Amino acid sequence: MGSWRNRPKHISKLKADIPYVVAIDESGSSDLKYAKKVIKSGNEENCDENNIHFNVTACLMETSHFIESQDMIMGIKNKFWSGGCAEYDGEKRRVCFHSTEIRRRKNAFDFKARDMHRSFIADLSEVMSNINVKLFSSHINKLLFLKQYGKKTYNPYNLSLTFLLERISFEVGNKKAIIVLESRGKKEDKELLKHIISMIDNGSGYVHKSKFSFIQGVYFNGKWESESNNLKSYWILEIADLYCYPIFKYGKTKEKDLAFECFESKLAGYPLYEGRGFKEFPK
Repeated sequence: MGSWRNRPKHISKLKADIPYVVAIDESGSSDLKYAKKVIKSGNEENCDENNIHFNVTACLMETSHFIESQDMIMGIKNKFWSGGCAEYDGEKRRVCFHSTEIRRRKNAFDFKARDMHRSFIADLSEVMSNINVKLFSSHINKLLFLKQYGKKTYNPYNLSLTFLLERISFEVGNKKAIIVLESRGKKEDKELLKHIISMIDNGSGYVHKSKFSFIQGVYFNGKWESESNNLKSYWILEIADLYCYPIFKYGKTKEKDLAFECFESKLAGYPLYEGRGFKEFPK
């Protein structure tokens, strides 16, 4: 099979014969050290909730919708930034939509005028609502996870990927797809690639390996394309990031904010997406 199996690689161009792209991003940390420390101390009431919850969200998009979706994203970037670019630490780069920076109004999103910020958020919400994508999300409460599984606890990221790819395999059927994740570091990328290849070769505990033959490549991209001197960004990973945080917040609080409500219908199985488009561990 392709060389993408040998080590983590990035992808710049898509083949025209691939019907689907799956973009995956996470919110929170998959590390269990803090949760273990909280359990050991017995001080669960005063723990940092953001460090207890972990979410991985996958955006499934048909490549036939790729150009129209890209145009929607670039439309906003060109509207609010000249040429769709901004200064990042003194360097001109393509504006990259990053939910943390948007919420904290950092870098390109430090609008001087409040009206400009409100207008940007309104336009971005409209685009997130209009983009043709289906969402699959896995949410883990690490405290409950450790209590239920103890020493048999699985890696939260691997477990989330297993759930997501199982659900997506039934969605795409016999059609093909590539998977794009944001690079998290050489060691982390290698571990995720190894896990996905194991699913392709051996299946999961519930789904036969034949169902994972839809995966035609697994790639790890950064926020920007270095070959273009950072004047291009991987917009499909950006929308995965933008969808992921409101779902993370919903999993943590069980409250639907405006961002979540604007795309809630995109969760697979909507309106009955619990256990389908949105899976909690443990349940």
